[in-house]
Formats: sequence, C-alpha cells, structure tokens
Amino acid sequence: MKTTTKSFFHGLGLLCVLTIAACNGGITVPKLPVPPPPQTFTVGGSVSGLAGSGLVLQNNGVDNLSITASGNFTFATALAGGAAFNVTVKTQPLLPTQTCVVTNSTGTVGSANITNVAVTCTTNTYSIGGSVTGLAGAGLVLQDNAGDDLSVAPGSGTFTFATPVASGATYQVTVKTQPTVPSQTCAASAATGTVVSANVTNVVVTCTTTTYTVGGSITGLTASGLVLQNNGGDDLTVSATSSSFTFATAVASGSPYSVTVKTQPSGLTCAVTAGSGTVGAAPVANVAVICTAVTPFVCGVTENGVVVTHASNITASETWAGAGTVHLIPNSISILAPATVTIQKCAIVKLNASVGITVQGAASGTGTAKLLAAGDDRPTGIVVFTAMDATQPWGRLRGLNQNSLIELDYADIDSGGSVGGAQLNAVIAMTGASTLPDPVLKVSSVLISNSAGPGIYLSDAAFTSDSDVLQIDNTPAEIIAAPAMALGSIPSGTYPFFGDILVVENANIFDNLTINTTVPIHFKTDSVHVGGLAPSFVPNVTLTLNAGVTLKFERASTAPTLVGFGDIGQSPDKNAALIINGTPTAPVLLTSAVAAPAPGDWAGLWLITSVGSQLNNVIIEYAGGDAGVGPLSCGPVDPTTHSPYRHTAALLVGDGNDLQYAPPAGLVTNGTFRNNAGNFAIDSVWQASSFGPALNATNTFTNSAKVCTQSKNYITGGCVVGGVDQSGCLVP
Repeated sequence: MKTTTKSFFHGLGLLCVLTIAACNGGITVPKLPVPPPPQTFTVGGSVSGLAGSGLVLQNNGVDNLSITASGNFTFATALAGGAAFNVTVKTQPLLPTQTCVVTNSTGTVGSANITNVAVTCTTNTYSIGGSVTGLAGAGLVLQDNAGDDLSVAPGSGTFTFATPVASGATYQVTVKTQPTVPSQTCAASAATGTVVSANVTNVVVTCTTTTYTVGGSITGLTASGLVLQNNGGDDLTVSATSSSFTFATAVASGSPYSVTVKTQPSGLTCAVTAGSGTVGAAPVANVAVICTAVTPFVCGVTENGVVVTHASNITASETWAGAGTVHLIPNSISILAPATVTIQKCAIVKLNASVGITVQGAASGTGTAKLLAAGDDRPTGIVVFTAMDATQPWGRLRGLNQNSLIELDYADIDSGGSVGGAQLNAVIAMTGASTLPDPVLKVSSVLISNSAGPGIYLSDAAFTSDSDVLQIDNTPAEIIAAPAMALGSIPSGTYPFFGDILVVENANIFDNLTINTTVPIHFKTDSVHVGGLAPSFVPNVTLTLNAGVTLKFERASTAPTLVGFGDIGQSPDKNAALIINGTPTAPVLLTSAVAAPAPGDWAGLWLITSVGSQLNNVIIEYAGGDAGVGPLSCGPVDPTTHSPYRHTAALLVGDGNDLQYAPPAGLVTNGTFRNNAGNFAIDSVWQASSFGPALNATNTFTNSAKVCTQSKNYITGGCVVGGVDQSGCLVP
C-alpha cells in the first residue's frame, strides 16, 4: 500500500513540475509513452468447386473480395478481437453460371485469424426443350446429346427433356425416330448451343407429313386419249402404249387416294382395280388400269364394273344407279315405309338363291313403301332382275300389304320364284288388305321368264289401271294367279299359249267386273257365285266378258263347277247380269280346264236372277255335269223314273220359284253349244204365265242334249193346261 501511495504522489509531483515549467515558458517536458494499437485478426477460408468467373465475396457487407479460382482466401481488412464477421456472396460466378454457398459464414473474431469460412460452388443445370409444330403421326422420339430419349405424342405442342444440362455445357437436340401413321419427317432448328443461365426453350421441332407418289401399271392400252384422275383432280394424260403411270402430285401419308378414269381412250374401255386406299409409308405403285376393246353396250347385259351390295333393310328413299351397275342382294331385304327405292335404267339386280325383296308399307294408315324399276325403253332402257348364280333361282319381289307398292316399267325378271312353295312360287307376290282387290302392282312393258311358278300372284290385290304390256314366258303352269275380282285388271300383253290365269283364294264375283284379257282363265272350284253380298257390296252386279275371253272350269272335288248369277228367291235388286260381247272372229269361250276334256267336266251357267243378261257369240262346251240343282220346270218326264228329268244343262235360266226373271227371246244370240252332257242344252226353269220364249233361234247345238235342246219353262199354276200335262221340250 505504501508503494502505491508513494508512486501516486511521485507522479503527482512530476505533473506539477511539468505544469509549472509550462507556465514558466521554455521548460522542456518529456513525452509520455504511446500505448500499442489493439491486436487484429484476418477473416478468411477456402473456396471449392469454382469454375466460373466473377465470384465476389463480402465481409460485413463491405470489403469486396474477388475470387478467381478455388483455394484459400483472406479478406484484406483484419478485424479486432471481439468483432463480428459475416461472409456473404455478393456476386455469383458466371461462365459457367454457378451458385456458391457459404458455410461457417458468421461469428466473432477471437484471438486468432478466422480460416474456416467455406465457400462451396456448384454449377447450375437447366432444362432443354422447345416447341413442336405439325406433329400428326405417332412414334416421334427426340434425343439430347445422343441420349435422354424423349417420346412425343401426336398433337403435342411443346417438349422438355427429363435430364437437365449444366451451365456451360453444350446441348444438341436430334430426331432419333420419325413419326408414322401418317409418315412424317421432323427436323429440329436452333437445336444446338451452350447452356448459359436459363432453361433452353427455343428449340423448334417442325414436322411435315411425308408425301408419296401414286401410280401403277397399265395393260392393254393401244390408243390415245386415256385421262386418269386422282381424288377427282390431278389429271394425268397417258400416252398410247404406256405400261405404267405416276401422278404428278404426291399425296400425304395417311391421306386417301382414289384413281379413276376421267376419259376413256378411243375404242377402249379402261377399268381401275386397287384404285383406292390410304397412302402409307411408301409410294403407291399397285394401282392397275386394265384396258379392253370396247364392246357395244347392251342394256341389262353389259356390266360397267361397279358392284353395289345391298344387305340391310332400307328405311329412307334411295336411288340405285343404272348404266350397267350391278346391285347384289346376298340376303333378303325389306323396303320399309316411307322409303322408295328407285332403280335406274340399265341396272342389273342380282339376287342370291331364294333371296327376295319385300316392300313393306304401313299396316294401317297411308304410309307407303315402294319399289320402282324406272326403265323407259325396250331394249335400250330396261331394268333387269336375275339370279346371282344362274344355277340357283332367286326368290321373289313381294308386296306385303295394301301400302306396299311395286311399279315395274320396262323390266325383265328372270329365274326367280324359289320360295319353298309359298304362293305357288310366284316371282312377284302382292297382297292387299280387303276383299275388293287393292291396285298395288303396276307393270308396263314387263317380261317375266323362267320362273319357278306363276309370274305373278295376287292376294286381294290387283294391277293398277294404267298397267299395260305384260309378257310371261316359260312358266311351269299358270302364268298369273289372282282372285276373281282382280281379273278385270289383267293388262294386255303377250302370253304363252299353254299358260292360264289361275283363279285363287276367292272365285266369287261380287262387284261389277269386266274381263278383257284373252289369256285363258282357269277356275278350279265347285262353284262360282256372281252377285252382290248384301248389305256390304253392290246389290246389282254385272259381269262383262269381252271378245276373245276364255273361261275354263275344273271341279275342285266331286261336284262339277256351276257358275250361278244372282240368288234363288231374291228380289230383282239382288240381280247379277251376264254380258258376253263375243264377235264372230273372237267369240267368248266357256270350256273345260281338264287336260283331256269331256262332256260334263263342268256343270254350266245358271242365270238365276239375271235381269239384263245378254250372251252374244259365245261357245259353251264340255258342260252339263250334274251339280245337284233342283229348280222347277215343265220339262219332259224321264220314263225310267216317272219324274221330271234332272236339271242338267249347259245353260239354266231362272229359279223356278217366282216371276222375277223371265229371259228375253234374244238372251243368247249366235251361240254355239257343243260337246255338252246333261238332259238339255238350255234348261228353262223360269216361271211365266205361258211357255216360252224359245232361246235357240240363232244358236247352234251339237252333241249338246240328251233329251232336247230346250225344256219347257214352269208356268203359273203348274204344267197342266186344260187338263193335259204339257211337260216336255220347248225345242226338240
């Protein structure tokens, strides 16, 4: 303690001395010693991975230090012990672009240099990609630097490789695999370079569809003038004798091609095969053009090479091309309301075995379906229906109901009717909906030949009134089958001598009917009734047979066919008249339908209630069979039975029960009765006040009566006159 005090006072004294000396001026005072500066320490460390240039570090936001290479570094400004340091990256390196990260970057300076600051630099990586235009095909594969395969889907607009590339490294985008279907060529632009400091997005891959030529071979070309087209254009004129061709305009892969003949060469017809398809990945070279000498076009025979198959039902109207186009019907099809199928002239319709076309209108209402063969001339404008295989007959054309219409104009129908016996195997079968036939079939200049059955079968159906010129050849039996009420619609035409019209389904006549056809009409039935069916139909019916008409009768069972007009005991308004308008050169013939005819094959005519009947130039033969009728008369008595002879005659007149119908004397004029059985030629079974009239004035009777030509009619009050029985023959 003493030492300290002494030193203190010693210093104090010294200070006073110095002070006094100063005050005294000129007295030198010695300087005190300067204390040493505080000790400082450097801040530094190491840099690793540095590849780029421009790295600048800072300490505490100042003291910039540029680093040019990996290794140790030390900031220029040292820090005193206890000072804080904070090393940061002011500027990251470039060329290549790097990211440098500082560790152990902050702390407090102690009593030694800081040397553990670590700066680690890594080179940045960037993606490589760009845009794609025009890519339509599949299979495009891109590469970067010959690797990193990238598949690009059709329609893509951009692409990016999966593996990024380091800054400073190069990239090179190439096409490894070109797309197909369609075949394309893709090329990359702006595809190479050095990665700098951002993703590469400017590579452009442009794809264009590859085009290929279309061509093929030519055979048989010996003349000039051939012009081919592809896809309706690109006209190519082919010189004579050429054996090959190639269109000038290539077609893109994946696009269609269609080679056609625009202009035929002189005197030749050239047809194209394998002419259409889709361009693939190679030139089309298999189109074949085959030229042959022109043969005269025969409508309905010449085929133009176009074949159209119709295998499905038709629900909307359509037109089938003509001019030699072949229409194949492999299986049965239907035309459904409201569709109309129009077949143009010179079309050839070929049907498979037993296959047919059904026209099906609405079952009710007015919705119609129609098949129209639209020919316009014979022989240059016909429509042909025939078998696909000449050895296999096809089926039929069928109208299903009253709204199912078939119109055949200038049509040839050959080798049909194979329908397993349905409707007698007719090649055309029409069905109506009511007892009075519906006019659903029109024919105009139609030829039906080589059918398995009748040419036409009508079931409650009829021809239209404007039908005309029907020819049916080479049928096995009947040429037409129809109900009796359709007979008036039979059109004029040419028919084979052996063919008949067979009456089917309904042999009765219950409305006014005029028959003009000269084709023999075959009734195969035990009876035919002519007369209205009250109250639904006409009460007064007239059947008119015009010149040349032939009616043939054949029993259906054991009873011979009897044709009755009107009804027994009916009032005159239930009348049925028979008008026969034969001529000397074209009489009306009523005869047997039996192959070997004999008297009595059919019963005859019975004019029961038949006011207004008139028979002129009629031949009645092979009648007189016993139909079991029993009207009253005053005819002769059979001595073997002591009773009136049975009423068997070629012609019976009246019903014997009342006064409603007595014939005029001229009921039958210029008639011929020949080869008839029966007791009388004419049996007079009407009732009158007196005997008569005689009906034989202008008629000829040959082998026509067993007993007499005409019996006496029944008179009011009986057959006894003045006590004498007057029964007997009116005309011997």
